[in-house]
Parts: sequence; structure tokens; C-alpha cells
Amino acid sequence: MSRLVGVVGSRSLPASFSPLVSSLVSLLVEHGYGVASGGASGADAFALSALLQQGAAPRSVLFSAWPLVSGFPVAVRPQVSQFLASGGRVVWGSVSPGSSRHAVVSGLFARSRQLISASCGLVAFLHGPSRGTLFTVRQALSQGIPVIVFLCGGGAALPADLASHCIVFDKGGE
Repeated sequence: MSRLVGVVGSRSLPASFSPLVSSLVSLLVEHGYGVASGGASGADAFALSALLQQGAAPRSVLFSAWPLVSGFPVAVRPQVSQFLASGGRVVWGSVSPGSSRHAVVSGLFARSRQLISASCGLVAFLHGPSRGTLFTVRQALSQGIPVIVFLCGGGAALPADLASHCIVFDKGGE
């Protein structure tokens, strides 16, 4: 399998940032990298769309907290199914439908840790408060993995203890 770079971010990332995510995915693919993502709404879904449009699914991996496609957000499920049919791989989790909030959050954190363990770099798109994405950034930094962060408006901020260890681009409300 190709080297993977994690592409993650806020579920609230506006669609106006989809071209930026797509351009980043193109750049990674052109340079021989695969993409690791979580399959959530927002930034993850934009990355997934780009992978499908570029025929790069076979070199990429989705990390899921759930054991089935039905665990993904409803709007993303068709893309996940297409990703699988196009040769993409999913690392399935074990969170059952109807699980407690605690079990779901634990499963999402486990998914993020697996994604980081499989990645040689991380690119994160922050829009507004995004505790899950910040958790993933912290995990990457704790593993010595290089991190690039795009601040994409909505009050997105990177805590000082993280910002000094990341390459940060402030895209504001573009």
C-alpha cells in the first residue's frame, strides 16, 4: 500500500472549501501518497469525493468507528459504497448502532488513533470548534507526525501548544 497522509477536519466545513480539499488531495495523489480519512461530513466527505473523482480510491483508506456502511453519516453513505466498489479499503470499527454517546465518542477516538498510526503526515481543516479534529492533531503530534492545519473561519483556532508545532495557514472566511 502507498504511504498515507491523513486528511481530516471539521464536519461544519463549508462547501466553499471543497475545492481547497480537492486540490490538496490531487497534490498528494500526484506525489504518490494515498489518503487516510474518517468518512465524516464536511472535510472528510470533500476528501472522499476528490478521491473518487480522481480514481484514487484503491490507494486510500477510510477509518470507521462502525462495522457497517450504515454507521457513516447518511449523506456520505453513497460515497463510501462507491469508494468500496472502486477498490478503496475501510478499516471497520466495532461501535454498534444505538450505542451510548460514550461508546460512540470512544469509537471515534479509537478511529482517529488508528488513522494516525497508519499515516506519515496529517492535514487538518478547522472550521469553528472541532474537538475531534483537535484530538486527531494532538495524536499526530504525540507520534511525531508532521501536521499542516488550515484555519477556515467560523472562529476556528489552534491552541498555542499545538500551533507552535504545526504549519498553519489562516484561510479565514474564504
